[in-house]
Amino acid sequence: MRWLPFAFLCAAFLAGADFFVKLAADKISASMGMFVYGVTTFLVSLAWVIYVRASGQTFLITPAGLWYSIAVGLAFSAVTILLYLTFARVNVSIGSPTIRLTAIVLASLLGILLLREPLTWRYVLGVVLAITGVGLIVVR
Repeated sequence: MRWLPFAFLCAAFLAGADFFVKLAADKISASMGMFVYGVTTFLVSLAWVIYVRASGQTFLITPAGLWYSIAVGLAFSAVTILLYLTFARVNVSIGSPTIRLTAIVLASLLGILLLREPLTWRYVLGVVLAITGVGLIVVR
């Protein structure tokens, strides 16, 4: 389970991103917030590429990897715009869990249906509980 610390750190950054978008949502337009996000991620990515190149590490790139990475960029761009639009209209304590839990269920279903990942009774129970949790959060 060496991946777990990365997953928890990722979750912490996702929570921080949601929180900061909520703070910014009524102080910057969604388009300008998306632009600032894009510039920031570009600069961080550029620094990382420069570091990897300077340290002599090799780059792996395949046509499929390039296209999937473009899809990631488009998806996160849409997420960012929609986060600004959502959090301008709803509390982060409602919007964030609704978005994240629904995304978890959808992503895991894609894994099962398209990547042939295993389906277990615990997974089914988790999906039922997550959907129930979204319902309880939304109607609080």
